[in-house]
Amino acid sequence: MKTAAAVAGALLLAACGSSAGSGSSAGSPSPGSSTLQAVVAASELVVGKQQRVPIGITDHNTPVSDATVHVRSFVLNGTTGTFKGESDAPFKGEGLQGAGTYVAHLDFDKAGDWGVEVSASRPNGVRTTARLPMNVLALPVVPGVGQPAPLTHNPTAKDVADVETIDTGRPPDDMHQISIADAIQQHRPAFVVFASPAFCTSRTCGPEIKAVQALEPAYRDRLAFIHVEIYRDYKPDHSKRQLAQAVVDWRLQTEP
Repeated sequence: MKTAAAVAGALLLAACGSSAGSGSSAGSPSPGSSTLQAVVAASELVVGKQQRVPIGITDHNTPVSDATVHVRSFVLNGTTGTFKGESDAPFKGEGLQGAGTYVAHLDFDKAGDWGVEVSASRPNGVRTTARLPMNVLALPVVPGVGQPAPLTHNPTAKDVADVETIDTGRPPDDMHQISIADAIQQHRPAFVVFASPAFCTSRTCGPEIKAVQALEPAYRDRLAFIHVEIYRDYKPDHSKRQLAQAVVDWRLQTEP
């Protein structure tokens, strides 16, 4: 259960398009192909084999899902790089209305400065090659695979008079029946999604919630489905919103 909750939270955060600090700026395209841009869309990258590396591709600043993408990785040493591996990156975004990412799987054998060379082409002939810097961590900041999931007491429907106070979706979803802490204590596997439909800057949280809800009929007898909002209040001014305690507990570095 603890592993399942940790994995679900980490994967869903990445799927929502949060950008790693070292890879948050779009790469420089090759000459003549300036409409395509690439970005590493991971909240963090960690040493290990076959690590999941999500890549976002846009054309005229609009996400595209029909590109063919290949990724090569390098360890950086100043202005030079040592080739380490490569991977195709198929698009992964079923149910996300075209807002998914291209996912490569790469081996990272050491922490430090890395880079990827992303080659992307579309059926209309537009193509680009972008070089993006990344920082690979020795250990994860968020709970990693195999680590205990935080005993988070996220508010549930039974804690409030109106579920709209703990869910920015309209209408609210039905994934507020049990807290993460209770699921762990009851030894129930859980699918946890951290998302804020009303305040999501990537515009993927709403489709993401719907994609998760589509899984409920087939899996609700085996999994507890839990939606956790990013903020504890819904103030219009972003700078005045406070993060939900669950986001702090899980040490999430970015807001979907």
